[in-house]
Order: sequence, then structure tokens, then C-alpha cells
Amino acid sequence: MINNARSKCLAILLVMLFIISGCIPAFGSHVKNNSTEFAPGEKVCLTSKSDIKYIEIDLDFSYPEIVPYGDYVIIRLNEADLNRMDPGKPVLPVNLSIFELPFGTKILDVEYEHSTPIIYNLTGKIAFGSMPVIDNMNSYQPKITMDTGVYESPDQYPSDWIFYHTGGGLSYGTHKTFFVLRVYPVVYIPLDDQIQFIQHITINISYIDPEAPLLGEDNIYDLLIIAPSRFTKHLEPLVDHKNNHGMSTTLVTLAKVYDEEFWGRDEPEKIKYFIKDAIESWGIKYVLLVGGIKGQTSTWDLPVRYSHVVPLAEQEYPEQSFISDLYYADIYDGEGKFSSWDSNDDNFFAEWSETYKEEMDSYPDVYLGRLPCRTPSEVKVMVNKIIDYEKDKCDNEWFKNLVLVAGDSYVDDAHFNEGELISEAAIELMPDFTPVRLYASEQDISRKTVNKAMNPGCGFAYFCGHGSAMTWNTHFPPDGTEWCTGYNVLDMVLLRNREKLPIAIVGGCHNGQFDVTIMNIIKGIREDGLGYFSMKPGNIGKFWHNEWVPNCWAWWLTSKKGGGAIATIANTGLGTHGEDDSDNNSIADYLEVLDGWLELRFLEFYGKEHRDILGENHGDTMAGYLHRFLGDEAKMDVKMVQQWGLFGDPSLKIGGYD
Repeated sequence: MINNARSKCLAILLVMLFIISGCIPAFGSHVKNNSTEFAPGEKVCLTSKSDIKYIEIDLDFSYPEIVPYGDYVIIRLNEADLNRMDPGKPVLPVNLSIFELPFGTKILDVEYEHSTPIIYNLTGKIAFGSMPVIDNMNSYQPKITMDTGVYESPDQYPSDWIFYHTGGGLSYGTHKTFFVLRVYPVVYIPLDDQIQFIQHITINISYIDPEAPLLGEDNIYDLLIIAPSRFTKHLEPLVDHKNNHGMSTTLVTLAKVYDEEFWGRDEPEKIKYFIKDAIESWGIKYVLLVGGIKGQTSTWDLPVRYSHVVPLAEQEYPEQSFISDLYYADIYDGEGKFSSWDSNDDNFFAEWSETYKEEMDSYPDVYLGRLPCRTPSEVKVMVNKIIDYEKDKCDNEWFKNLVLVAGDSYVDDAHFNEGELISEAAIELMPDFTPVRLYASEQDISRKTVNKAMNPGCGFAYFCGHGSAMTWNTHFPPDGTEWCTGYNVLDMVLLRNREKLPIAIVGGCHNGQFDVTIMNIIKGIREDGLGYFSMKPGNIGKFWHNEWVPNCWAWWLTSKKGGGAIATIANTGLGTHGEDDSDNNSIADYLEVLDGWLELRFLEFYGKEHRDILGENHGDTMAGYLHRFLGDEAKMDVKMVQQWGLFGDPSLKIGGYD
């Protein structure tokens, strides 16, 4: 995470007010605004000449350690902030620096000089990243294997010593331009079984600030609610409640959004442009979308955008598209330009295939959630739940419970009990909470045991395992092959936690796929024209993930009357956790990458940093993930944040108001 003791980050907060010149040696000084630290010995220099500004970073590295790992070797480096663990590719140490610049900053150039590389001969190949691949509910495909295109190449890996990306988004509620620098002090020459190591590198970054602030300082509204007209009268009590608690709120109908004279090729883009204007005119920070599909039809009340980021080699089956409400939250790129997710204007959005990569920023510019209500009665249920939850402080007698539902997720070479390991890590991040463990190592996970754990109430419920639109499940240890009974949507009928509602975090596939309806099942298609269900015997896995269910698991739990959850975070598409211990650091990859990193970081925001606005924690978790993992080969990492949906009110005060 970016607030560890070795991260090399700088938040540039006052660069618009004064010019900093000279050099600032870093001796572990803490930058309070974005919770980052410098390592001893790092030097960052800030200068300005005319309108061009410069950042100079000096980095020194200790000698690498080469550690045997079975038939392979692992490279260790003290100054590494993380290890790159792409499936099938060499695991290498990375030094990470995150800079927060004034929103709209333009990076002009990035140059570097480094010391003469030192060559090390290796006694084996560098270990490669792994990832579990499940074929269906009862069997596994072969594990990810070595990428021969890399390991049999004479070229160095990676291709350069540094990589960087920029983005525009919110950081702790403030719009920033992010500059994220990844330095590889060690590169690999696979054909020669060698590594090259540099002891020192100096990076020079030149940039210019925007001529004037891109966003005004007006704060007319905090929260924008967008809904179809037929829901508005049921939402008015929520608007009053929010305004009475200092959350300045406005409700806008879709009819008004579509009537406004904003450019937009279709309804989703008109909504996105309206949100952009609301940021610039009203200063909104939160957006709540209310509405989904109408009943059990295939017609949308409030439409979605499908993403087409397709990491074919890293998924259980070739999922060609998935719902992404991040489309509505990612308004700008790093320079403040509109982020359309269709950079070639072919009306095919968020495409990242083997032949084309769309320009997608993916950093949230508003904190956004959705209540995919299909009927007015669902709207009334959710409005009442939010008002009742927030109007008073939750009773700690139940709120301080942390329910953990987990088991042995994968058949892995290291024999980790992944779900229970990550649950124990979650407990460490929530020190003020009482853990309520429901582990497959101790008992079956079923309707009876889950409802028994949930009924007394809890502030947070964490399910970590496997999922589908209809059910959630995991395995019994020790070998991760025998399934538990599981917990499906019908089991929620007997859930009786009443007003003691948790925020639920769900690790699993498709639990948040809220486009499932009876009509779509009959038609067998999705709005984007792709096949919705596959019933061919050779594609059982896809069928498993899309059962005959009239609504998705996450929304059943959230919209349940008389209990359930106050909000749920779940994948709209095919989720993925890490497997084994690719970097041999005695920590399961399950905890360090992909869904696992997202889930733990979200809990950490509340448990350790005591941040209590739901959407901010959700959005800043995604931003932190992109800082850490976004790179040239990051299809799966982009997919992770794009499908990580919030079913709930983003302005929700966690634990209620005093």
C-alpha cells in the first residue's frame, strides 16, 4: 500500500502558491495529506524556470539478494515497494513514487540517468507470477505457465528502467493530477540467465501547471442523485434527510439530464456529461444513481456502460464484456480533458483487446454508487434503510462486530487456506472490531451458519471466495476441492438482522452482475449484443457464473426489506484473486494483488485511518490500486477497478451520525 515505510511518494500541495527551489533531502518525513513517506537517502528537488517546473528525484539502491526458490530464483531489494507479479512473467522488484500535482498539470518530459549496470549471473530462471484458473465448479485448468515469449527472448525484461503513467482523479476528496513513477532497479536478460542492476538513478520530470484552476471553488451541492421520474417522489425524503445532516443534495430526473443541451452520442454519455457539468457548476463530490433494469424486462430505467477490457490469458473463460459504473465516475484524464472511454470514436467503449487499447483514465473524479432499483417499492425500502441507518449513531454492541465468511479458495502448490488467511489479515486492519469467524475449516458455510452469524448484527461483513449472480461459496480445506453448501439469494429470505445492517464486501465472480433478468435469460442476449448465457457442455464455467436468477446476489442482500446490508461492494464481472506465493515472501499472493488488495485496503481505510464516508473509501481504494498496479500490461488490473461496483449511497456516513 502507498502508506508503507518504504514508499517514495511526494504530495505537492502548495505549488500553485509559491515556487520551491533547491533540494529537499528526505529523512522519513511524513506528508500528512496523502499519508506517504520518504525513505532515508532519497532526494527530491523542485525547481521552476519560467512556466515550466521541474522535479528531480535521486534514488540509491542497495545490492540485490538472489534467493533460491525451488528450481527458480527470486530477486530481493530493500528499497522495493512491491514485486511485479504478472502471470507467466518474471517476478521483479519495483520502486514506486506517487506525486499529486495540481489538477490539469501537463507532463512535458521525463528523462533519467543511471549508474553503470552491474551484471549478475543466475543459477536458474527468475520465478514467474501465477494465477488460478477455474474451469467449472469442480475442476481446475492447468496453472499459468512460463511465458516463453519473455523467457526465450534475448531482450531485457522489462524493456526500460522506468515506466510512468498519469491520471486525473480524487485524492481524499480533492481533485489532483497523479504522476506515478515505477523504477526497476533490476532488469532481466532471460536468454543469458543474467540480471543487470543499477545502484543509482536520477529522474528529471518537467511539467506545467494549468494556466488557471480547471475547477471552481463553489460548493453548491455535495451529492447529486440521478433517477427516472417515476422514482422521484420516493426519493424526496432522502434528499430532505441528507440536507438536514449537512450533506447538501439535489435530485435530478433523467428526463432533465436528457433534455439538457449537452453533447452526447447516447444516453449514458449524456449522463456522464451532466455529471461533468455538475462538478464544474455545483462542485459535487458524490453521485448516487438510482435505477437499473425495469422489472424483469431487458429495458433500462437508468442505463449502464459495458467495458470491453478482455484479459483472455488470465480469466477462467473469455468474458467479452461486463458492466462498469466507473464509466460514470471517470470524467477527466490527467490533463483535465473529458475521458470518453472511446478514443477512436467507434462507439465500442473501454476496449482493450489483443489489437487495440482504448485511452482510459479509470481514476474516479466523483465518488459514485448505484441503487439498481427496479420498482418504486425497492426505492422506498432503500430510502428507509439509509435514513434509519444514518439518523443516529449505530449501537457499538452490534456495529463493532466483523463477520468473516471464508474457506480454502484454491488448489495451490503452497497449500494456503487463502480465504481464512485474508480474513485474519482483515482482523488486523480492524482492531476495534470483534471478529465473528465463519470458516470452512470449522463448519459448513450454509444458510443456517451464515444467517446465524449475521442475525445479531455487524458493521462489516466480508465474504471471500467464489461467486455468481445467484450464489456465493467456497471450499473446505485442506485441498480446496470439496465445495461447502454455500449461500444463495433464497437463503437471504430467512436473514433476520433487521436494522443492524453491515457494509458487505464480497470477493467472488459476478455477485454484482445486476443486468440479470428473466427476459434476458429467455432472449439469451445482452444489451451490448454479446451472448448472455452459454449452455454448451464445453462451457459449463460460464453457465455456472450466470444462473437462472431474477436479480444478482449483491442487490438481493442490499435491497432486502427488514435486514440484509446497507451497502455491498461486489464484482459485476469475473473476479480474480492471486494464488500461491510468486515472490516467495511468505505472504500469499491472495492478500497482495487483485481483489485481495482491494478488499483489504477498503477495510483499512475505516479500521486504521478512521475514514467514515463510504464512497470516499471505495473511490480512494480504487485510486490507490491504480497507483500501485497500473502498467503497460495491466489489463486485469484495469478490469479489477472497472468491475468493482458499489451498491449503496456513496455519501453514507459509516456508523451513522451522532
